[in-house]
Amino acid sequence: MERIQILDLMGSLKLYGMRSPYDEVMAAGIKRQHESPRIVGDLLQSEIAGLLPVLWTPR
Repeated sequence: MERIQILDLMGSLKLYGMRSPYDEVMAAGIKRQHESPRIVGDLLQSEIAGLLPVLWTPR
């Protein structure tokens, strides 16, 4: 799947904050020759780390 298709899917899922981490994680994963599941796992972990402060803020 091409990058633009992935970014479109992220937009459809309202995961706008994952665009920048996606590029960073993909670049690092490719550079280090990591397998696809590890790259996706790193991407999901970065998204979770970004969501936790938002979920824990008092409203």
